Amino acid sequence: MKIKLLLTVLIFTFMITPVFAEIVVDETTSPEYLYTHGHSEAVVDIVQMTKAGINGEEYITANEAKHANDPKFVKWIRNIFIYLDPALDDGKFMHHDIKTSPNYEDL
Repeated sequence: MKIKLLLTVLIFTFMITPVFAEIVVDETTSPEYLYTHGHSEAVVDIVQMTKAGINGEEYITANEAKHANDPKFVKWIRNIFIYLDPALDDGKFMHHDIKTSPNYEDL
């Protein structure tokens, strides 16, 4: 009788164990989870911007936060360098409004 009870408890324990190992979407889309699983900073920013857009929030990337307090002339000079060297990051990745009319910012 004790063996049957012990086996029943062991089988029940093994059946319940996978329930505690579940991963929810909030965990798999967190920056820490993405970094530890080998994703780049750009992928993390894309995932966080998408989540913020779905929730109706605004997401500020690390690049935008780094250059938020720059004076106007520094931003102006930086924009000149970005215009001259397209490989420089302008911080507008996935942060631009698509307008159908031409504008001076189209250069």
